[in-house]
Amino acid sequence: MIVNSNLEDSQVESLITRYQELVTKNGGEVTSIDRWGRRRLAYTIRKKNAGYYVQMLHNSPTDIIPKLEQMFKLDEEVIRHLTIVVDKNMQKARAGVKKYRRKRASRSEHADNAAATSGRDHDQKS
Repeated sequence: MIVNSNLEDSQVESLITRYQELVTKNGGEVTSIDRWGRRRLAYTIRKKNAGYYVQMLHNSPTDIIPKLEQMFKLDEEVIRHLTIVVDKNMQKARAGVKKYRRKRASRSEHADNAAATSGRDHDQKS
């Protein structure tokens, strides 16, 4: 969803919490919430040039979707929303990307620690 960028961070968080609670109260489970932050829109929407982007992934029964979309439509602070169904293959691919990123971050952290350690050893030998 894209939320009005003029809202304060606390207001954005309460909006996210409201939708998260809607999903959980109706038998769903929110798996992740990615806050992309304030960004410039590709084109003007409702006389706004910027929005706060939020991606909420959830596993839920299909009857939640119409309720959620109705809430998005009625909420004046939600500028745009998009609901998509992610199949099992896409979920596996997303999990693989996350695993790869964690592994890569771990490697770079170890490389940084090794470089710092070798630098200290070099200084001590001199």
